[in-house]
Amino acid sequence: MESTTGVTPQKPNHLIAEIDPPKGVNLERFLNTALSIRGRIDGVRVTDGEHAIMRMSPLAPCLALKEKKFNPTMIINGRDRNRISFQADLLTAAALGIDSIVIKEGHDPTEGDQPVAKTSGDLDLFSMLTCARNLNNGTDLAGEKLDGATNFTIGVSLDLSDDVNSNRENAELFLKLEEFGVDSVTLGPTYDLNLIEQFLPFAEQTGIKLYTSLMYLKSVTMVRYLNNLPGVPSIPQEFLKKMMQAPVKSEAGMKVAAEFLQELVPMGDGVVLLAIGWRERLPEFLDLIER
Repeated sequence: MESTTGVTPQKPNHLIAEIDPPKGVNLERFLNTALSIRGRIDGVRVTDGEHAIMRMSPLAPCLALKEKKFNPTMIINGRDRNRISFQADLLTAAALGIDSIVIKEGHDPTEGDQPVAKTSGDLDLFSMLTCARNLNNGTDLAGEKLDGATNFTIGVSLDLSDDVNSNRENAELFLKLEEFGVDSVTLGPTYDLNLIEQFLPFAEQTGIKLYTSLMYLKSVTMVRYLNNLPGVPSIPQEFLKKMMQAPVKSEAGMKVAAEFLQELVPMGDGVVLLAIGWRERLPEFLDLIER
């Protein structure tokens, strides 16, 4: 990507691609996406029913990636599991050699493709963290000793909203995450840097890695839709104008994201690319940012 200011574009310290499993049993396209960006990104994450869309569990895709010599991170949510199935899936992941996880609560099923689905309601963020910590220490949530402990590197994914938490709330959150041995926090996608800035001092204080997320804006319609969704960070008007004024509409979202990446780079320890239906365009985006 050429700089209009003559300044060399900044490169993310750590660039991660987040890829959805297939909606079906065919892993070929999923693997082709991962292979097409091998060596150009620093990590691959496999999502778990992201946006409450029914897809294959991340276990099989992670195993398939390991067979291709990747070291994937498995995202796991508490929306679809009770504490028994949550522990069972983590033990299965560990037995398959998956040693990096990102825990998230999961989106409301009413947002997804099967809105009549019921959530488990059994697990919140800190009960999931207690579970992962216990398994790493060789016991289950009931205190029973395991026949072999897990060795997970534990990350957490936090959704953002326009409601800015107080400094005290954020400080308390990061201190609790530090107590649970959390290695990294990934913030949900936003084009509002003010929402990200509130977390920076607490990540620095605790030593927890902070990752930001970059979502491609597919169209003006998508921007307007997101700005009307309750609880979702609004996209500033400057980005809507850029999308509207772009001479080639099909390329607008990619170019806006590439430009915004430069602002995200200094805001944390790395950036997570959220393809969200555009996974086949990941190589194109990496070309655009000269990666």
